[in-house]
Amino acid sequence: MDDSTGSYKQNCLPFYVGDKQVGIVRRDILCHLQKYKDVFIASSSKLKLSDDLRTFKERSDTVHEVLKDLREQNVLDTLNGWRNETIDIRSSPREDPILKVERSGACLFGVIVYSVHINGYTTKDNQLMMWLGRRSNSRPTYPNMLDNMCAGGLTSGQSVKQCAIKECAEEASVPKKLTDKLKAVGCVSHIFEDKRGVFPVCEYVFDLHLPSNYEPVNADGEVGSFEMITIEKVMDNIVLEDFRPCSAMIALDFLIRHGFVSPENEKNYAYLAEMMHIPLHSYFTYTTPLFSR
Repeated sequence: MDDSTGSYKQNCLPFYVGDKQVGIVRRDILCHLQKYKDVFIASSSKLKLSDDLRTFKERSDTVHEVLKDLREQNVLDTLNGWRNETIDIRSSPREDPILKVERSGACLFGVIVYSVHINGYTTKDNQLMMWLGRRSNSRPTYPNMLDNMCAGGLTSGQSVKQCAIKECAEEASVPKKLTDKLKAVGCVSHIFEDKRGVFPVCEYVFDLHLPSNYEPVNADGEVGSFEMITIEKVMDNIVLEDFRPCSAMIALDFLIRHGFVSPENEKNYAYLAEMMHIPLHSYFTYTTPLFSR
């Protein structure tokens, strides 16, 4: 992470709910949150949500009011992109959510955000082609940049598959007979920051093989256009940084899984594969037992 904000992990405070660390808070953000002394308890070693907030609803409602107040004060850039959409926060993926927060405010707490990405691909003239979307110029982040065919964040109470089907319908008008063929192929995980905050992100990845005569049509205004391009051009666009950064990783993951990028043609193969799979679920102090039920 960029040292200019002093925000790499050792210079952030862990964020706790109860006895579980669920995020990391940058110090320039901490100074705003700790003013709400009935909500957040700050010490030299951590920021903790008050134990007086005992239920999911109490925690969610109280934090929502804090974020609304900070938005009205216009002191945190990320809240200018208010979404009226919440995400669930958990102490681990297998646990029930302990609170929900406005999506635009998640980066203030450095909590893991989950999303889905769908690689739409087809075969034309015996050549594999990928469908990519170019983001609308009106998008608040990464306007007019290349994106995967469909992508979107999990909202509160939504399952991964529900989210994938919803994004396919809204962003590319994919009918049910095709979304029934969605294939879960793994996750790509990474962490980044910008002026808004810290973003640990886990992307659930799906492949969708499409008929050669299928053409996606956007239905929600978030995609300006679609392009069906060759694998060679996908590679070029990754190098030229025409992609939204996280979408470039999803496309690269596709190229690796389908054998287009290999140790033989990419000297940084091992490094790239590793850096697309940051172990977010052991990044904080908790760990997730592999075979726990």
